[in-house]
Amino acid sequence: MIDREKLNYITNILNLSNKDLDVKLLYNVFTAMQHNPNLEDDILDSFSDNQVKAKSRIVDNLDKLNLLNEDTEVVIWGCWYGSVLIPLLHDKVKKITAFDLDSDSITVGHNQILKDYNKVTWITADVFDDYRNQYYDNCDLVINTSCEHMPPMKEWGVMNPSRGEKYKNPWWTRVNPNAHFAFTSNDMFDIEGHTNCVNNIEDFKLQLPDGSTVLIEDELVDERGTRFMLIGKL
Repeated sequence: MIDREKLNYITNILNLSNKDLDVKLLYNVFTAMQHNPNLEDDILDSFSDNQVKAKSRIVDNLDKLNLLNEDTEVVIWGCWYGSVLIPLLHDKVKKITAFDLDSDSITVGHNQILKDYNKVTWITADVFDDYRNQYYDNCDLVINTSCEHMPPMKEWGVMNPSRGEKYKNPWWTRVNPNAHFAFTSNDMFDIEGHTNCVNNIEDFKLQLPDGSTVLIEDELVDERGTRFMLIGKL
């Protein structure tokens, strides 16, 4: 683990090499790791090459569709620490609401790593258990880069196991009818927590909400498998 003195050396070198470079995020990341040594590997993994490439590809494709502008309100499901998506989106949109089940990820992302990003509302919640007003009229874009961790997106809605019902009434009809989506999944079945991987992009399409229109489909291969991306209109 890098110590504070070495971190100061690195930031000084970066500042000297480019006086316009903003190193606050770098400083916040290493400070977060110092405060949470048990999360060090997890925090670093959230900035891995694979994460940066995959999430940068999403934003590039959203830009191609002109879906990001000063009026866009984005909801991110399974945001983790928000490490890559939030810095990429922040200056392009009006507002970001970030959801994750893990309270530690939300706390570290909100209060430490991305504390300087002021357009973000952070919420600890299971999106399959609780319908929030963030999904109503003002939500323009739903991003989920964690589909492999969740039930199929077409089933988004509360379960009623006491009646033997599962996702009988999906909530998609309650979302802004002009909203778009950007979903990713993968074929990395052997990774812990991946409960809903898909074999290919055609399988992934079968998990989309009813009535969805796909505008962009994309694939990205890394050393562990293939990531599948679908962007479209709800």
